Amino acid sequence: MNQLSPHVLDDLSDLVGAALECPVRLMAQPGVPGETQFHVYDDQAHRVAVVRWADDPAGAQRILDGATALATLEAHHHGSRLVAPRLLALTTWAGRPLLVQEWGATPYPGRVPTRPARYDAERVVVELATIADLDHSYAGDLRARLQGLPASAFGDQLLAALDELGKRHDLDALPRGAWHGSWSRRTVAAGAHGSVLVREWDRYGLNRPIGFDTLHFRLDELRGELRWYGAGTALVEEAPRILARWHGRVVVEARCVARLLLLELAARELAEVGPGRAPVAWVADWIAPTLFSA
Repeated sequence: MNQLSPHVLDDLSDLVGAALECPVRLMAQPGVPGETQFHVYDDQAHRVAVVRWADDPAGAQRILDGATALATLEAHHHGSRLVAPRLLALTTWAGRPLLVQEWGATPYPGRVPTRPARYDAERVVVELATIADLDHSYAGDLRARLQGLPASAFGDQLLAALDELGKRHDLDALPRGAWHGSWSRRTVAAGAHGSVLVREWDRYGLNRPIGFDTLHFRLDELRGELRWYGAGTALVEEAPRILARWHGRVVVEARCVARLLLLELAARELAEVGPGRAPVAWVADWIAPTLFSA
């Protein structure tokens, strides 16, 4: 996260205020690695928008992909079950992409969408990916991200688990699409007339196996039910039942997709907290048991 001087922060506030056509105040927020994030407040102290500004090339690409997703949702999926924040501005500031999106309605954990409504919304997200977005190997991309992590025994085990999955399954034959990346009771909620309110698109990504968001939602539930430990193992066991309902199809390699999701999340966590903290991070408790016994 960039630390901005008061003068630079004033300049950014002016830029965002011009986009929103009102005076604003910015408050820095913790964000995903590669981005600086701010919540935007108007002169009545109402939170009205979120600013995402890229810190590095990976963050820049993620912001551009997210902007495309929000713009596509507004242009082509208006009236669908999925309701996402509107894209208010996309520009370049200090040589890096800067996105402004509306704050939107805040989901509440108790307002969980019905399963059919949530599945409909998940299909909309999957279909945001184009053919061009899927023209490269997911397994190769995941392997490159794992290899790019700081050296650690845990990282080596994750690579070994990916290699073992690759021996058992044709990983690049799995159907792929886009995914929200943080599909959970915290980011998804029931809205009016059967709609599904979805926020926090900062982990949106392309070229992921279909079913990742569905499984991530269930993993979030399991983490609450099982107090983290054993959630990964339970997810792998439940995956055939969960994904059999998705699109009305039976997913033969459902357990493989579940293990790939756990690897994906492990790679993300290690990149963010570092291998030195992995033994005490939640990822070690519910990912390691199922992957290393695969």
